[in-house]
Amino acid sequence: SVCCVLKNVTFVKIDICMRYLLIIWMMAFLCGCAGKSTDNEVLQIDLNAEHSSIRLNLKDIADVTYIKLASNTDLLVRSRALVCNENYILTKGGATGEILMFDREGQPVRKFSHYGNGPHEYNYITNLRMDEKRGEIYVHDVFSRKIVVYDLNGEYIREFASGDARFIYNFNDDAFLVYNTETNRVNSDLKPYFSILAKNDGEILKKIEVPFSSGKKYDLTVTKEGDGGRFSYTAMHLPVVRNSEGYILNELSSDTIYQYSYDGVLTPVILRTPAISSMSAPVFLQYGIETSKYVFLTRISVDESNERDMFPETNWVYNKENGDINEYEIRNDDYPDAKIVLSSHLVNCDMQSGYGISRFNADELLEAYQEGKLYGELKDLASSLKDEDNDVLILYKFK
Repeated sequence: SVCCVLKNVTFVKIDICMRYLLIIWMMAFLCGCAGKSTDNEVLQIDLNAEHSSIRLNLKDIADVTYIKLASNTDLLVRSRALVCNENYILTKGGATGEILMFDREGQPVRKFSHYGNGPHEYNYITNLRMDEKRGEIYVHDVFSRKIVVYDLNGEYIREFASGDARFIYNFNDDAFLVYNTETNRVNSDLKPYFSILAKNDGEILKKIEVPFSSGKKYDLTVTKEGDGGRFSYTAMHLPVVRNSEGYILNELSSDTIYQYSYDGVLTPVILRTPAISSMSAPVFLQYGIETSKYVFLTRISVDESNERDMFPETNWVYNKENGDINEYEIRNDDYPDAKIVLSSHLVNCDMQSGYGISRFNADELLEAYQEGKLYGELKDLASSLKDEDNDVLILYKFK
C-alpha cells in the first residue's frame, strides 16, 4: 500500500496544545490514505503479502471482438498474432519463415517468405513489427543480429545490424524502443539496458539506463545438472509493455518498474518490496494490462525443486480507485470455463494502446462447443469450425 505524503509542513508561533492537535490530525490523515495512491506517487507492492481473491466479469473490463482467421491449405497459422494494428494482422505461417497477413476481419491479404542465410533474408523471426505510415514491415532476427525491412507487399527494402537487441517495439515514426541483452543474459557480461533505435539504419539514438538495485543480474532461468549434461529452463519474460502514456519497462534486476513516456521521460511507477537482493530465492513482479480502473500484475517465483512448474505465478489486480490488491479470476460469459489472465503476453505485439489480443485453437473451441460450454457470439462462431481450421482471435479493447 502507499501512504500520502504531506510536504513543507512547518509550525510557526503555535502553542503546545495546538501542536499536539495538528500532529494528531496529520497522523489521522496519513492513516486514512493507506492503500491509496495519487498521481505523483510510486505504488509499493509487497511481494510477500497474501491477498484475498475476487471475481471479475470480462465485459466490465473490456469490449471483446472475436476474429476467425480464414483457413485453407495455403494459410496455416502456426503462432500467436505478432502484429495487430488498425488494418492488419500478421502472424507466422505453416512453412518455416513464412509471414501471413490478414485484414482485421480475418480475411487473407498476402503471404511471403524470405527465409534463408543469404542477402535480404532472415533465418529466424524473433520480432515482427509493422509501420503502416512508412509502409514497412520489420523482421528482427536475433541470431543473425539484424533487422530486415520489407514493404507491405513483402518486397525487400533494406537491412541493418541490430546488435544486442532482444525485443523491439514501435516507439514513433522514426525509431524503435529496444530491450538490449544477450540471448543468454545470465552468463553474459552485458548489463541489460533499453534504447531508442533508428528505423532507417539501426543507430542507437539514446540509451535508457534503468537503475539496478544491486550489481547482480537476475533472470527467470533455472540451471540443473542431469544425465547427459547441464540443462537450462527459462520462463518467458516480457520487459516492455505499452500503455497510453508510453511504455512500461519491466527490468527483472531492478526493484523499480519504470514508465518511459513518448516524450522521453523516465518515471518510477511501482516499487517492489522486499529488495530482490535481500531474498534467498528471487521473486519477480511483471506489469501487465492497465485499464482505467485496474492494473493487472503477475508475481513470479522460482522453485527449482518443482520440475513440473519451476516458475509458479500468482495473478494480482490493483484497484486504482481504492488501493486494494487482490488475486483475481475473470469470467467470460461466452466461455465460462476459459481461464483469462490479463498479463503482458496479451499486448506483446505491435498494436494500438488500450488493446490486447489472445487466441483459441479451433479444436479447443470445437470441443467446448460439442460439450455445451459456449454461449452467445462465440457459440455461433464455433458451430461452423473444423479441427483443422485456423485460430480464433480474441481482440480486447480495454475500458
